[in-house]
Amino acid sequence: MSANHKTLQYEQALRAIGRHLDAEPVYQISMTEGPDGFVVRSQQSGRGPGTRSIEFGWDRLNDLVILQKAGRGLRKRPPRHAGLWANFPNGHEDYFRALGHILDAEGASGLKVDEVPEGIAVSYDRRVDGRTERQETTMHRADVEEMLREAQSRRDLQTA
Repeated sequence: MSANHKTLQYEQALRAIGRHLDAEPVYQISMTEGPDGFVVRSQQSGRGPGTRSIEFGWDRLNDLVILQKAGRGLRKRPPRHAGLWANFPNGHEDYFRALGHILDAEGASGLKVDEVPEGIAVSYDRRVDGRTERQETTMHRADVEEMLREAQSRRDLQTA
């Protein structure tokens, strides 16, 4: 495990991954956390073959966080969100950032995210009373919308 993992929170790491995914349309994402970072698999189109796999090691994520911070305020590319993500103004980036905030608060580890027909299946481990419990949920569109509203409210309070 890289030393960068200890300094990089889920909120930062997942936001960087989300922003990277928003650079081009992706479908049916599946993300798994391992000791060296994350592996994200996705379809390149809504139908048919064309699976793509991207590894986001902790060092790469740290570099992406720095690069993306440096690019803030520059003109953004037009939205290229696809599938379920087309319903959200900032696609994967805001969703993963908000999810990361929750995971950091929970002291989570071992994250797995899968886009499923019902929405987004999320599972992770958390420590409760000295033992590890697996948390699992499927977030429907309304759940994601509420999570994004809460995240925006937190950001609004921070800038006020």
